[in-house]
Amino acid sequence: MKKVLIIPALLLLTACSSSAGPATDYHSYLRKKKIPEVTLESIPHCHGYGCRLKGYTSLTKAEWKQIGKYFKTKRTAEQERAAIAKAIGQFERTMGKKFGTDQDIAGTYVQLGDEQQDCVDESVNTTIYLDLLNQKKLLKHHDVSGIGTRIPVVGGGGGFHQTAVIVDRVTGTRYAVDSWFHDGGHDAEVVLLSDWLYGWHPKNE
Repeated sequence: MKKVLIIPALLLLTACSSSAGPATDYHSYLRKKKIPEVTLESIPHCHGYGCRLKGYTSLTKAEWKQIGKYFKTKRTAEQERAAIAKAIGQFERTMGKKFGTDQDIAGTYVQLGDEQQDCVDESVNTTIYLDLLNQKKLLKHHDVSGIGTRIPVVGGGGGFHQTAVIVDRVTGTRYAVDSWFHDGGHDAEVVLLSDWLYGWHPKNE
């Protein structure tokens, strides 16, 4: 697993290492982070650790076309999860160019700077992207769920960690959608939330 540089004074700034428990409703969680209602005309973007900094933008038709291409064909739930993983990467590349977060380094505190993101920034942004996909009616098999959190004693790997979550509309199975493991712009990891909660991470990371 990628080693994380721990700076005690900064740990208080991020829920990656200072909070626990799942948010059952992502709308209320976003409100707690002082994020207004997500609309296609005003898309929030968190960065700087713990959603400390926020910017707002919209996407052009060309940018939406780039994202929508992953959802063009009819697909199974499994195929839709693969499309979601790629779409989150595309969102990160598109938004990153607007806010400088395309320079984000995987993990937390590996590199400092306002353009860097921790798991709070990543999970909030990913939840926003999923909400937008749902608004665009691109999700046929999944709904957006509340933020998922894991703790060190269970599988946090040394610190609390959180992720965006989707739920299969038919089976009720929940999946973590986690982009924190990789540099900005990489496809997200979409895995069973039950595995993620017990410390799942990509091989060789």
